[in-house]
Amino acid sequence: MNARTLAAFLCLSSGLTGCIVESNHPRYAGDVRMSWSFDGATCSQMRDIQGVDIYIDGEILENDGQYPCSANGFDGIVLHDFAPGTYSFSAEAVDYDGVAVYSYRGNFTVDGNVAVPINFNTGRTGATSYAYVNWLFPTEAGSYYPSCGQAGVASVDARVDDGEWVRFACNQGSQGNSVETPELAPGQHYLEIVGVDAYERPLYYYGGGFTSQAGIPASITANTWVIGGAAVGWQLYEGSARLSCGQAGVQEVGINFQDVHTKEWVYGEAGQWFLCNESPAIFEFLRPGEYFVSLQANGTGGRRYISPRGADMLSLRVYAHDFPNASQAAIAPLDRVQ
Repeated sequence: MNARTLAAFLCLSSGLTGCIVESNHPRYAGDVRMSWSFDGATCSQMRDIQGVDIYIDGEILENDGQYPCSANGFDGIVLHDFAPGTYSFSAEAVDYDGVAVYSYRGNFTVDGNVAVPINFNTGRTGATSYAYVNWLFPTEAGSYYPSCGQAGVASVDARVDDGEWVRFACNQGSQGNSVETPELAPGQHYLEIVGVDAYERPLYYYGGGFTSQAGIPASITANTWVIGGAAVGWQLYEGSARLSCGQAGVQEVGINFQDVHTKEWVYGEAGQWFLCNESPAIFEFLRPGEYFVSLQANGTGGRRYISPRGADMLSLRVYAHDFPNASQAAIAPLDRVQ
């Protein structure tokens, strides 16, 4: 499963605006979604806590890293546009006099968007928790939810807080059945579900947060939604001359999708980046709809390449449960502009 495209899809579907390890694969900038709890208690239950101060080594944060304990019903903060890498950080929960009451220190790795759960140890409990999870597939208004067979789903992949994906037979969490998560620290967590058919194609997706309390299992119903795919390739040009990646001095190509109607960018401002010779790129976790497609690349010697803009911008339609392969890719020209 392509976790990189899944994470990007999540950025759009969740409404959040707004993730290094040493390896030889491309590494990606991303947003850091920090959430915090207090041994299972929420900010509303911690009446002496006004805010949480975040310090990330080597980084300057907005408002000096001082954030309210809860904003718009979310106990946490989303920090945007971090370069790939591993970061060390500390967090302090402060009272109304600005005095640190609880502290936490850890690290996170950015390679795409990343979730960072923080549990402030209050000394009140060391107990863990877990959650029961079941899933539903989309249905027409007024009709029954389809079974796994009716929805065409053979198995379901699930994970919590960017952990390892675990595969279940679809009926293990459907029609009155539930599966259990691993043990969880009390606090806020994020659940992801992907319904997969017998041909390993992802058909449905769910992403949502939940809160676990010490000794009390949470119960989560994942109402999934339909997804589709796209395939996009590129060709570099200087004038009318076609260039190879080597001739253009290009190592990576950035791609982004803009919803034709809402004007929202699927992958934020940064886009998703692929090795130049990876063309075409395959996307598997897009909502059905119409999109404009924007591509860009930087070459050696200050050269820059972009795809057509305005009326000539590449557009495509994503259909539910349709996943074009490489031979069906739309090809966009990347013209040198400087």
